Amino acid sequence: MPDPQTDTATQKSQGLEEAFDLFIEASKALEAQQAVLQGQLNELSSQLIAANSRLSSLLNSLPAGVILAEHDQLIDFNPAAAHFIPELTKGMPWKIPGTWKSSNSPGDHLRRQDDKQQTTQIYEVKAGITGAAGEHSRQLADKQQILQILEVKTGARSVIQIQDISSAIANRAEEERMSRLTAMGKMSAGIAHQLRTPLSTALLYASHLADQNITDDQKQLFADRLRKQLISLEKLASNMLLFLKQRPQQTTPVAVHELLEEACQAAQGLSQERNIELKLSLECPHTLVNVEKHSIISAFVAILENAIQVSEPGQLVEISCHDQPNQTEIIIEDYGPGIAENMMDTIFEPFSSGRVTGNGLGLSIARSNIESHRGQILVSNRPNGGARFTISLPSLTEL
Repeated sequence: MPDPQTDTATQKSQGLEEAFDLFIEASKALEAQQAVLQGQLNELSSQLIAANSRLSSLLNSLPAGVILAEHDQLIDFNPAAAHFIPELTKGMPWKIPGTWKSSNSPGDHLRRQDDKQQTTQIYEVKAGITGAAGEHSRQLADKQQILQILEVKTGARSVIQIQDISSAIANRAEEERMSRLTAMGKMSAGIAHQLRTPLSTALLYASHLADQNITDDQKQLFADRLRKQLISLEKLASNMLLFLKQRPQQTTPVAVHELLEEACQAAQGLSQERNIELKLSLECPHTLVNVEKHSIISAFVAILENAIQVSEPGQLVEISCHDQPNQTEIIIEDYGPGIAENMMDTIFEPFSSGRVTGNGLGLSIARSNIESHRGQILVSNRPNGGARFTISLPSLTEL
C-alpha cells in the first residue's frame, strides 16, 4: 500500500514547483512590462528634454520678457526680462520698484533712466490690463519705451509677462492724429459756415460803430454785440484747437467726486439761467483716476451743457458714478426729448448739432478728451425719455 504521508509530500512538492514556475513566469512578464515601461519612460524623458530645450530656446528668443515666481519669489526668467529689468536675480521677491511713478491707468508706472545716459527713456509699465499710453506726446516717441506687464497667478505660482508695445502705441497715436487731420479736412465746409455767420455779423456791428450819426447808447449797444460775436469766434477757434489737441501731457491722481463737483460748478451758471437742477449722486467717494484734470472737467462740462440746453425749465440733470472692476463709470442723464435716431450715429462727429445755436464741437471734444485717457463714452436714450451719456475711465486703487 502506498504511504499516505509520502503522497502528501509529493503533492506539496509538485504544488510548490508549479507555484514557483508561475512565479518565474509572472516575474518574466513583469520584467518584460518593466522593460517596455522603461523604454516608454526613456522615450518620454527624451521627448521632455527636447521639448524643454525647444521651450527654452523659444523663451530665450522671445522679445517679451517672461518671469516665473513662486510664493512671490523669482524662480527663473528669460534674457528679455533681464533686459527690461536688469536688477532681476533669482530668489529675489517680485515687486514693482518703488522708484517707478504711477501713470494714468490701474497698475501703470513710469520709470525714467539716469539723465547721464545717452538716451533718456520713459518706461511705462502696465500691470493687469492692456491699453494705450495716452499721456505721452508723439514728440517723445523716440525717447520712451512702453512696457506692458501681465501677471497670471495659479495658486502660489505666478507667470509674469513683460512686452514692449512702444511701436504699437506710437502707431496708434499717429493713426489718431491722422484721423483728426482727416476729420478737419472733411470739416472745411462746416468751418467756413460756422465762421461766416458770426464774422458777417461782427463786420455789420463794426460798420455801425463807424457811423457818425448814431448815438452813444447805440454805439454801446453795437459794441456789446460786436464783443459777443468776437467771443463766439474766439470760442469756436479754441474748440477747433482743442479738437486737434494731442494726448494729455501731465496727469495726476484726482478723486472722481472732485472732478464732478468742479464740472457741476462750472455748469451752474447755465443751469441757474435755465432753471435746471443739477443732482449729483456719488457712489464712489474715494475712487481716484489719473487724468489731466482740466481736460476731463471740460469733457464733463460739455456733456452737462448739452444736457442743460435740451432740458425744459424745472427739469433735472442727474449725475452719478459707480465703481466697476478697474474702472469708474459716470452717468449723466437728462429728461429732455432724447436724441433723434438719425443723429445717434453722428452725435460725436464735429459740427453735428441738433440745436440752431450749437456749433457741434462740444461733444466731439468731450469724446476726444475721454478717449485720450483710455476711457470710453457711450450715448443712449432713456426708456422714459431723455438722453443718457455713460463715461468709463480707468480707476486707481481706492484710498
